[in-house]
Amino acid sequence: MNQQLHNELEYSKRMRNNLILNDVLDDIPTKITESLSIAINNYRKDNYYQSKQYRIDKLPETVDIVTNIIAIILSSKRKRPIQGLATELGFSLGYHNQINAVKTGAEILSICHGKLYDIILSNDSTEIVPKFKLKRDTVDKLNVLQYLPPMLQKPNDWISNTDGGWLWERKSIILGKGTHHNKPQAYDALNLLQSVAWTIDIPTYTNFVNTNDAMDNDQFERVIRDYFGKPFYFVWRYDKRGRSYSSGYDLNVQSNEYGKALLSLFNKQVVTNLDNLKIAIAGHAGHDKLTWSERINWFNQQLNFDIDTFDEPILGSKAIQAYLDSKKGIATGYTMSIDATASGLQVMSALSSCKVTAKACNMVNTGNREDIYQFVTDKMNKLLKPADQVTRSDVKKPVMTTFYNSEANPKETFTEPQLKAFYASLDDTLPGALDVMEAINQYWDFESDVHMWTLPDGHVAKVPVTEMTNIRIEVDELNHRTFTYRYNKQQPSENYRSLVANIVHSVDGYVAREMVRRCHAMKIELVHIHDCFVFSPDYLQIVCQTYREILAEIANSDLLSDILSEISGKYVPVTKHSTDLAKEILNSQYMLS
Repeated sequence: MNQQLHNELEYSKRMRNNLILNDVLDDIPTKITESLSIAINNYRKDNYYQSKQYRIDKLPETVDIVTNIIAIILSSKRKRPIQGLATELGFSLGYHNQINAVKTGAEILSICHGKLYDIILSNDSTEIVPKFKLKRDTVDKLNVLQYLPPMLQKPNDWISNTDGGWLWERKSIILGKGTHHNKPQAYDALNLLQSVAWTIDIPTYTNFVNTNDAMDNDQFERVIRDYFGKPFYFVWRYDKRGRSYSSGYDLNVQSNEYGKALLSLFNKQVVTNLDNLKIAIAGHAGHDKLTWSERINWFNQQLNFDIDTFDEPILGSKAIQAYLDSKKGIATGYTMSIDATASGLQVMSALSSCKVTAKACNMVNTGNREDIYQFVTDKMNKLLKPADQVTRSDVKKPVMTTFYNSEANPKETFTEPQLKAFYASLDDTLPGALDVMEAINQYWDFESDVHMWTLPDGHVAKVPVTEMTNIRIEVDELNHRTFTYRYNKQQPSENYRSLVANIVHSVDGYVAREMVRRCHAMKIELVHIHDCFVFSPDYLQIVCQTYREILAEIANSDLLSDILSEISGKYVPVTKHSTDLAKEILNSQYMLS
């Protein structure tokens, strides 16, 4: 069998039912399966009120219901609340509406209990306890059915919203429950990301310990053995806003420091621009707030590197080895990564063409590597008495959350004088971002349960409006027992706050897709973790220039007007703060740093 197909069959969650059924069917007495079948058939035959009859008429074959009950109940030996099991059973039987799923699942579980499992009733809960246990070998196999590992061959190109990536596994191109749709998605960018071949970095695996304590170490080691010395690829998908995510758990581009260091480009190359490696090493040491030349000078002044003082010692060690190899003409698979300096504010600066906001987040060349959080801190402290002074760490989270409509975090963080100084500093420092936020807030549709808009590359962001809702579910078949069911209900909402973040993140996703397209067209294997771009060090200057060009194009465009017009269904003019911000952007230095 094809090795990749074998891996998918071995690791896919879709194999759970088969594993459980193969384990227990021979051990479960025939009278139990027969009693389950009889109970379900009787449930089908009764007459009900219209909405319930409609649900029951949609049930699949009885044998399918029985096998799903057995698999779901025995997937854990723990006592579990009926809400989750009923929902899972309902979805497995083909119900897409959450309420229909949980109601039908709870009714079927109620009529079938007694032989395979018990239902325990208490004052505040309704719980299900299995009566059979799986064999240890089956439990071990179930434990690996969590996340599919990377692919041992290039993933299938995405050609539709449900067709791409894995050979056998079928998933939506859009992550998350209740988010799938058939509107256009940018297949080409995902396909380029999926074309990048990776390999396990042997020195990282040999010399360092996996720092992800939540990971099952036996499973991790098993994946490492299967992939050691081989090229492999990640399947990529979008979230509802169009931000890209690589798939995987034990191995993933979007991981902690150890996980990132564990991955190297399979297509190694000799790095000729050693200054770029010096910049990368300085960044791992925690000096990313310095200018490019200051980072190079810092490196040149080091007689020895004290790795223990680095912010990222594992990646720092890998970068130093890449530097030593490159000096000898040895090819390396090391990738440097470089982040946007406050990408959300950069996007908002470009959308508003605000030079004041742009200056604060490195879109205007000041000769320095600006730090927006220190920038606001300094502004605040000029307005505050010595006893009320704030630090950068005090300011960072309030700044990050304010422009996504958070008022709670600044209030929790600051005293009254500090809060007053905070908002005064934002008015003075980031007026364009404030204008973008206020403009977007005006176009929340209070009567719609979804907002949808199109990005310049044709990718459609479709974002459902949901709110956590509690509902009481009454189960006639359990002596009219009720339980509380809490779920995300798609419905119109008064809570307008999420639209700013969703639009800004969708533009951020578009920028990342353009980075992938343009860099790959120049034969640069670039991937990204949102606004952090990952590539071979020789290409630092090209990557930074490409990012500037994309943001300059947005500054010259009417993108915010286009998005708000599409959401509102009428033309929405947006007044820009300037007409020549693009020139400043193209002359900047530290938008990525």
